[in-house]
Amino acid sequence: MSELKDLTPDMIKAALIVASVLIAFILLVWGLIDKIKAAKKPKDDLAQWQRDTDAKLDRDNKRLNDLEASNGITLRSLDALISHELNGNSQEKLKKSRQEIMDFLTKR
Repeated sequence: MSELKDLTPDMIKAALIVASVLIAFILLVWGLIDKIKAAKKPKDDLAQWQRDTDAKLDRDNKRLNDLEASNGITLRSLDALISHELNGNSQEKLKKSRQEIMDFLTKR
């Protein structure tokens, strides 16, 4: 209790000034951190966009490869059908084309 009696108005002013300076410093640091985060955000957004785009491109590439394989099987099957229609034989070609189609469909 006697310590409070020893406080002078100048000591209280000094304590308030020190507290104000500390609060101002904390706010300054906080503001700098926010500015750094704001400056970093476009880079992070761009990196996320890049990852998303790469994933989409990979998916599209796989789909295109599947389509190319499917088109190749379709063309070989058409060739076998045309050969069979033209000469009445080519049953082995038809069997092979049928097996390719079945293999392709079961691998999907």
